[in-house]
Amino acid sequence: MTGRAFGVLAVLTAATQLGGCATAPPLESGKLDGSPRSVVLHHPASGESVSVTYWRPGDGYDPVAMREISVLFRDRRSDEAIPIDPALVDMLVELRQRVGAAPESPIRLTSGYRSGATNASLARSNPNVAENSYHLRGQAADFSIAGVPPARLAEEAAAMQRGGYAMYAHTGHVHVDTGPFRTWTPKTGEPRAPQILEAQARARAKAQALALAQKAGNAKARVQVADAGSKPIKVPAKAPAAPGAKAPPPDLARVRVALAQIKEMPVQRPAKR
Repeated sequence: MTGRAFGVLAVLTAATQLGGCATAPPLESGKLDGSPRSVVLHHPASGESVSVTYWRPGDGYDPVAMREISVLFRDRRSDEAIPIDPALVDMLVELRQRVGAAPESPIRLTSGYRSGATNASLARSNPNVAENSYHLRGQAADFSIAGVPPARLAEEAAAMQRGGYAMYAHTGHVHVDTGPFRTWTPKTGEPRAPQILEAQARARAKAQALALAQKAGNAKARVQVADAGSKPIKVPAKAPAAPGAKAPPPDLARVRVALAQIKEMPVQRPAKR
């Protein structure tokens, strides 16, 4: 264990002596009997692991084991730690049992305790982070178990009807806490229902077809306008006379005037070469 972890342990020792969290009564558990309770916790980001027996019949919660769990649950941004609710550890162990995972199967903790500053920072960029999260109190865990689908963990958490739970399929983890029994739907990143995806696909296809049709129609109109401006206007030819039809009679008055004008014109002699 690092020197920094020893410092965290010293703080936790004082907090445990003052707060007495290690002797808190357990929640009513469906599958936790009177046998000793052990847990293996692993933090994937740091690579740290803890394997402890944290509860024994007659002795209750082991303060030393609970401090080790709190160190693993610490906020790694601020390196702060607080005592973790023993009922939360019981929830994780019971869930591990309910899905049939072996006692030595590590429970992978992705988020445990969060300081106020860390939680506020995460809330600004992630709509799924609650401002008054149970992570602030050491009463929540985001976790997974290798080989167990998140949906199965969430299903068992629902069946327990104890504390809050939610599944985050896009990250592969499940949230549980020791608050009131409830659940919620993550706000972002989750897969939509098939019927919603199908409706969205139809709407996108329709919009694309309309856009293509409008684009093609505008192009055709532009070609027609350009052709009208560049090509000469054709005067429609007169229809040919029907076979056997008589030509209209000449205007005799105009003919006599034209002949008189020709007679009055002077005779032009050819120019010499």
